[in-house]
Amino acid sequence: AAASLADMRRDAVSGVTVTYPVTLRVRAGGCEAPPQNAMLVSHALPELAGIEATEMQFVGALPVGAQLDQVLEIVQPVASARRDLPLRALSADDVAAIGRHDRIAFADVLGSLAKAGVATLDWRPGGDSSPDAVRIHKAAHDAGMTTFAPVTYSRGGVGKAYLDRLWALRTVAEETQGFVSAVLLPDRTEGVSPLEGTSGTEEWLAASLARLALGHVIPHFTVDAHVVGHKLAATLLSCGADDFVGAQAAGAWAPPTDDGPRPLNQARVTKYVIEARRSPVRRDGLFRSPAETAAE
Repeated sequence: AAASLADMRRDAVSGVTVTYPVTLRVRAGGCEAPPQNAMLVSHALPELAGIEATEMQFVGALPVGAQLDQVLEIVQPVASARRDLPLRALSADDVAAIGRHDRIAFADVLGSLAKAGVATLDWRPGGDSSPDAVRIHKAAHDAGMTTFAPVTYSRGGVGKAYLDRLWALRTVAEETQGFVSAVLLPDRTEGVSPLEGTSGTEEWLAASLARLALGHVIPHFTVDAHVVGHKLAATLLSCGADDFVGAQAAGAWAPPTDDGPRPLNQARVTKYVIEARRSPVRRDGLFRSPAETAAE
């Protein structure tokens, strides 16, 4: 019943349109590279030229105890490498850690990151669940940055704590109008043991309640195929979601095989969207169409 109501809300806002970005995942010097993963493609800075994409995502772990100046030296070359692409980088938890380490206000950290070229904050499973994270997103909006509302929960956690989280995000959204989308974030990624991770029914309930609670102030609801899995992500398009993160950019794709998992390219993502009886529309990292970006 919740899914049906959420889908009615989604239908009233976006109709059958499902947006999706094509993400160029970038590794930067001075950061720990992400672990090898057959489902994820990432590129070093010298490899970025000419790769078709609609947004960049900074990947890799910041050095432990990184100061703001050090982080800016890492982020600025990434933003400068492809100025045509909005950069998604660092989570609210990262901003909090930098602010506490340097003993400076979160707003000052965010202002410096925006000047360095960060267009919007990133997310990660299990992150951004503290009250500080909500305050950081509000500070980002006050500084002129739009962000994704992190809808966080854990196994068995779609209860009072989850509803309190939705209320906190709703309060910020009503005050700032600064969230471009709400993104579903269980604390474990797809592939974890069913005894430890969330179940598919919990994802459905969490997504439905989020759309119903936030749909009047946050225009989109995002599912990340690399967090919840691409098959489950596709089903969430039937309970309120209307944005699908997962399509990756690469210089060239290897021929498809049945030997193992393959990265999600644009063709595979649009296939999932069409099979869900939706109409796929490309967007950039700030929910602008390629035509709108070219006009700027």
